[in-house]
Amino acid sequence: MPAWGFSGWTGEYFPRPVAGESTLSHYARVFNTVEGNTTFYRVPDAETVARWREAVAGTGFRFSFKIPQTITHERSPDWSQLSQFMSVLAPLGEHLGPFLVQCPARLGPAELGALETLFEALPTQHRYALELRHLDFFREPELVEPLLEKYRAGRVMFDSRPIYRGDSQHPEVLAARHKKPDVPLLDTVYNDLVYARVVLHPDNHQNGDYVQEWLARMERYLAAGFETYFMMHCPNNQHCPQFAEDFHNALRSRCSLPPLPPWPVPRQDALF
Repeated sequence: MPAWGFSGWTGEYFPRPVAGESTLSHYARVFNTVEGNTTFYRVPDAETVARWREAVAGTGFRFSFKIPQTITHERSPDWSQLSQFMSVLAPLGEHLGPFLVQCPARLGPAELGALETLFEALPTQHRYALELRHLDFFREPELVEPLLEKYRAGRVMFDSRPIYRGDSQHPEVLAARHKKPDVPLLDTVYNDLVYARVVLHPDNHQNGDYVQEWLARMERYLAAGFETYFMMHCPNNQHCPQFAEDFHNALRSRCSLPPLPPWPVPRQDALF
């Protein structure tokens, strides 16, 4: 999911943390990855990172942190902050999954040189998923393919069709659409890394066809042995846990996957 903590999940899916516990530790009992979106806005301190590591100790959990916006969105990036960012996260070690390199919509083919400079500065021991928003990269995806190949990077598969093709007057969609780009879906896999970010409509009745498409894709990707990350988004994060469990259960009917562990909060009725 796009976060491990959301106020509406407390009491519904996860218990309120008590001494010695954290929201992250509860989340990691159910899911094995998360998007770390807060790092887009600020670099965490060492004490926070130490708590994160303690919360996922003994698990195969992987964080997928966003590279800070001071690196990806500034015309003159603060390279010292990139070094600080990577250094402070280093203690997470084996819990570091691919980093998300999210570019602004203004970054087009004319700025491929700047993108190359960014990737040249990124530590080579990690993997990266590149999210592009300039439409020229969708009309001519081959423009960025040499860079992806050189740095063994994946390209984010961003799917916002459910909120742009579904009921556009839904209040939650109206409040959030300006934050979610309307770009074509490209589902080519680069360098054996799948990184999908799927934004479902809050009215689940409008998601059926898109969910079926993604179930078929994920079945193929897993069968091919790709390193695969699937991030479930929604205009209102409240819906994400239910949608994520629903998707996982449906995918289990197609391929060999273990069931999700039960929610830390006992539920009177099964979700699905």
